[in-house]
Amino acid sequence: MKKNLLLILAALALLVLFPGAAQAVAAIVSAAVVWLSTQPVLVGFGLGLIALPHLRRNTKTA
Repeated sequence: MKKNLLLILAALALLVLFPGAAQAVAAIVSAAVVWLSTQPVLVGFGLGLIALPHLRRNTKTA
């Protein structure tokens, strides 16, 4: 609990000290999301990786 609070306080302190960094991070993240949305093969591969544990589950014991 204390560790989470310290991480939140550190993030808020960084935002106060470097307000332009939030805009830069937002621009990078949005550019990455736009690029990823144009890559259906990567999206399908990622969804397949997420589905693997569910597909490997034994249906008799579930």
